[in-house]
Amino acid sequence: MTITFPRELPDYLLTECSFDLLDNVSSSSSRKGLQINLSQVVDPTWKATIQTRVRKHFDPQQAVWSAWKNSLRGLKSFVAYDLARPRPLAYPNAAASTDIAAGWDGTATVTSLGLSGALGLSALPTAYQAMVGDRVGLEEGGHFGYYEVLENKTAVAGVATLTVVPFLHTTIFTTAAVARLWRPKCQFILDWNSWSAPATTQSGAVSFNAYQRL
Repeated sequence: MTITFPRELPDYLLTECSFDLLDNVSSSSSRKGLQINLSQVVDPTWKATIQTRVRKHFDPQQAVWSAWKNSLRGLKSFVAYDLARPRPLAYPNAAASTDIAAGWDGTATVTSLGLSGALGLSALPTAYQAMVGDRVGLEEGGHFGYYEVLENKTAVAGVATLTVVPFLHTTIFTTAAVARLWRPKCQFILDWNSWSAPATTQSGAVSFNAYQRL
């Protein structure tokens, strides 16, 4: 089977796969420390923290993870979804997107992208509920954007405008993008220095960090 990039994770038998937004803000003091100046030095990016379940050292899946890691050499990327936010928060019992609405594949059509983080969507379930903390992915031309919803919103006739952070990457995504609300994916580059996969006679887990790549 041909390997394609960005790669998927080998499996989701994980104890952690969480994403945190790094604001990349620098602070400096002035007026003899009476005033703190804050500056955003780099665009906000997502950091992934991933750890597998504990396995015996001879578990064949350990070798699968090792081969997966080595396939990413040359700054190749992978995609993953946050295990803590795989589904819209208003539907905690949904095991599939079709549990939210019959025939719905978990995606929506992008109708607008505002500079202030306003994301217009259509083709949602009729009265779809977006909640604070939901995650939304944008996919277009091999790029994966990843955003968090800031306010509750209920779709009217399948149409809604969500306010998201970080600000939308309008130089990368257009209204041709697909919005994914069920298991939205973010694209990452592995932090090679963080990789840990102890090869001992004791039980162990694979763990690593990764940073968003757009």
